[in-house]
Amino acid sequence: MLKNNNMSCDSILSLIDWRFEMAALYQRVSSSESLNDIWPSFTAERKRLYQTHKQSPLQRGKSIAFFDYDPAFSFEVSLRPLSAINSQTVDGGKDGLIHLNAVAITSGLAPSLGVELTIYQLAHYGGGLFLPFRDDTNGGLSYGGGRYLIDTAKSAWLGLKSDRLRLDFNFSYFPSCAHNNSYICPLSPRENRLPIAIKAGEKWEPNNPG
Repeated sequence: MLKNNNMSCDSILSLIDWRFEMAALYQRVSSSESLNDIWPSFTAERKRLYQTHKQSPLQRGKSIAFFDYDPAFSFEVSLRPLSAINSQTVDGGKDGLIHLNAVAITSGLAPSLGVELTIYQLAHYGGGLFLPFRDDTNGGLSYGGGRYLIDTAKSAWLGLKSDRLRLDFNFSYFPSCAHNNSYICPLSPRENRLPIAIKAGEKWEPNNPG
């Protein structure tokens, strides 16, 4: 979200178009049988949008980059509801305080990644589901504040398969504030810290960080 939300009519229309383009991109991904097969077109289209669209958070002359696809970081997991909702509040700048309600925990990641991850409901944006994470690439190969895997309020999710949630870290991405300090973004809470390096998804482009 932008720190300053004074928007012209042109900016409002371009924001609508940006949201539509992203929703269409994730719709193609979530309806695909093979995430591995659709990943090249996903990354190519995401790069195009970030380099050409008026609403891109990228600074002029910058681009985005991804690790090579690694099937070891693609999972289908079930969810366990939390018996008690744990709420956290983060600063959303002009949008005010953003409340994150922990509503479920994954089941199926720990054997490969060491821990399970918590899924949050955003009280902001009408209650979308949100899955941020941190790992050992942060602050070096990737943004120090972590990356996002699910943000349904922005259409970012990979769909279901046989009633299990598809979590593929090859599709993880930086929050907008990683690219532009005009944005304020909710970052990953401490409990979603993975004890390994996730060399999948968005990374800093060599010689072009930030």
